[in-house]
Amino acid sequence: MAETTTLTLKFKGIEASLLKQMVDLGLFNTKSEAIRAALIKYAIDLNLLDKKTIWREIQAHKKRKVSPEQLAMDIQSIKDEI
Repeated sequence: MAETTTLTLKFKGIEASLLKQMVDLGLFNTKSEAIRAALIKYAIDLNLLDKKTIWREIQAHKKRKVSPEQLAMDIQSIKDEI
């Protein structure tokens, strides 16, 4: 079973501003998601993780079954929002 860690982090200054900007720009849905992504990126930069390992983890997750028609409708819906 995977280990779970819960943290409470307080950011101020440039770090807080960057997190808010990442979410406001739509790069991430939440600040927590942005922090998780930054941790993975940092681990890759330090050679603690490699891209093949991450890809295996992604592939291990259950996939959403979407028909080509539904995918086309979802894409059009997103385009309509813009």
